[in-house]
Amino acid sequence: MINPVFATSTTEKPRRRLLRQYHRLGSYQLVADARGVNVNHVYKFLVHGVVPVSKDIQKALGLRLHRPVTINQLMQLPIQDMPTEILRLALENREEMQS
Repeated sequence: MINPVFATSTTEKPRRRLLRQYHRLGSYQLVADARGVNVNHVYKFLVHGVVPVSKDIQKALGLRLHRPVTINQLMQLPIQDMPTEILRLALENREEMQS
């Protein structure tokens, strides 16, 4: 099961890269040894999509995860660049200006 906190697009490329390495080497243990991590981290990431918590292990597996963007950061974008969900929320929760 993939952790919903992380977008699958950011974990897809490293996962495919590790799968190719797994097929080339033949076992999860050899992949883990080549990456310098525990075999459980490699297996859980490849089979179940579980992203390790430790930044060092993420780096060893080739994961480059970024912080989630906050709503306040999205609200600073020009209106044409706003995601539709954020734009909808902004319009629903807007306050009319008092003159």
